[in-house]
Amino acid sequence: MLNAEEVKRAAREYGADLVGIGSIDRWDQAPVENHPRTIMPKAKSVICIGFRVHRGSYRGVEEGTYFSAYTLTGFSDINTIFAPTVQRKLASFIEDHGYEATTVMYSSGRLTTPPGKPALGGDGTAKPAPDVFINHRIAGVLCGVGQIGLSRVLLTPEFGPAQRIFFLITDAPLTPSPILQTPICDGCRECVRHCPAKALLSNEKDDVDVPNVTLIKRFSLDEGKCALAHGSGALSPFAPDEVKAYAQNIIDGTKTHTADGKPRPSREEIAANVNDKVSYARNAQQYFHSPAGLCVGQGCLRACLAHLEKRGALTRKFQNAFRD
Repeated sequence: MLNAEEVKRAAREYGADLVGIGSIDRWDQAPVENHPRTIMPKAKSVICIGFRVHRGSYRGVEEGTYFSAYTLTGFSDINTIFAPTVQRKLASFIEDHGYEATTVMYSSGRLTTPPGKPALGGDGTAKPAPDVFINHRIAGVLCGVGQIGLSRVLLTPEFGPAQRIFFLITDAPLTPSPILQTPICDGCRECVRHCPAKALLSNEKDDVDVPNVTLIKRFSLDEGKCALAHGSGALSPFAPDEVKAYAQNIIDGTKTHTADGKPRPSREEIAANVNDKVSYARNAQQYFHSPAGLCVGQGCLRACLAHLEKRGALTRKFQNAFRD
């Protein structure tokens, strides 16, 4: 019979930097539209595999001189080449042992299309609208790979915020990995201080209680402001001055109105007003088939990484500090 150690060993041999396993009972209280068993009714386990984002992928963005390395090697290539290759090999390995495995794509892929129309199952019961999608970061916690910081980003003991995670759902009964208990996030709020869009709201909490498992404490996120900095690059060196002014008017405003008192546009309206005006963001979709990481987590990723390394909180060590 296939066991957890064999699966973990295979995943690492195929190229995963991280691997953890969650038993399906950890999702007992998950809504049906986020439940692995909505995808595979006989699921017994969820396997999380993680891939480091090379620290060098952040270097050009950190210096403000070279942005495409992160978009390509730290995001697109992991999402579309490296991770799917390992997922396929691991799924084949599981199938060769007589079990089924469903691969779950990277999280932002689900956000590119609206849900479809609900279908009826073979027994005539209603199903959630496709595509059903598990919450990646919470699933990373439930598989024992990491914890979610106040920044809302998954943090691991090895790489801090610098990894991307992917999943396989299987009917193989595998021994689960323990949930991580030692806190990684120390509440320093560097993520809040360094967010160029002021998108993390440190005066508001958006905690998630996973019954019988853990309480995930996190700040609220203004998704519209986050989108201005990250994917659209409205605050990047590639944005025209008029776009930067448009973005700053939203950032300096409230949840309902811009700084000049006009009703605030929706996230979709913000994207429509910005994306086509920032050529780098537009071309990233065309050539890299991925959003153009332009702020590249100035607060939630890079400031967090620098803090965790300086604190000595990560097992991965470097000869030189990420930031002096």
